[in-house]
Amino acid sequence: SDQRRKLMNSYESMIVLNPELSEEDVTNELEKILELIKSLGGEIIKTDTWGKRTLCYEINKKKEGYYYINYFRLDADKIPELENQYKLNEKLLRYNLLRIEEES
Repeated sequence: SDQRRKLMNSYESMIVLNPELSEEDVTNELEKILELIKSLGGEIIKTDTWGKRTLCYEINKKKEGYYYINYFRLDADKIPELENQYKLNEKLLRYNLLRIEEES
């Protein structure tokens, strides 16, 4: 409902996945992350796929990674749980999470 949606914030989250993963694994990993957001009560808006790119600096001896940007809505109190899952994910080299203002 609209009331429910008003309680949710909009977020932009860039994730960088391990470059050694197969394309199938990368797709599965992205799906898992989207499912996680949904399981926390979130709503996916869209995903931008940037593909494999060179990192600004090495992370865990890796020079590149698969970049995705997910846009979604989620209750603010679910963000710590999402970040916790990100941190536990060994296939995720890096992530960021920004709250964005939506044009109404």
